[in-house]
Amino acid sequence: MKIHDILTQKMTRCDLPGSSKKRVLENLSAFVTDQLDGNTEQADTLFHNLVARERLGSTGIGEGVAIPHCRVPGFHRIHGCLIKLEHPVDFGALDDKPVDLIFALVVPEEQNDEHLATLARIAGIMQNDQSRESLRQCQNNEDLFNTALQLERRV
Repeated sequence: MKIHDILTQKMTRCDLPGSSKKRVLENLSAFVTDQLDGNTEQADTLFHNLVARERLGSTGIGEGVAIPHCRVPGFHRIHGCLIKLEHPVDFGALDDKPVDLIFALVVPEEQNDEHLATLARIAGIMQNDQSRESLRQCQNNEDLFNTALQLERRV
């Protein structure tokens, strides 16, 4: 599944606040459910599922990037959310570098194959030095969204 199939401009955010991994995941969960017209209960479920996934091992893939992801009941398709954090935070990444770029995935419970293929595609883009730098240079949501789509076309 391609990024343009799962990411919308309204699910792209520059300068999301958060002083810790937990606070970032909490703010991310609230942002995602707000954009999808969800409620507080859905935000709580998403947050708890993201935290549970992080307990299995950090989704920080290195070089300042994290790809938090989880399955959530009630969703019918994969939703992506691209975030540039206001300030880098410790995400427990293997390289111990703080994270400032996040591409989160919210996945329906039954979509395992699409989930793994989408994770691989995102990781491929985010592991490229020039791609990360291009995303870090973005100053607003629209620029971040358009840059992500341009980067995908290069892959």
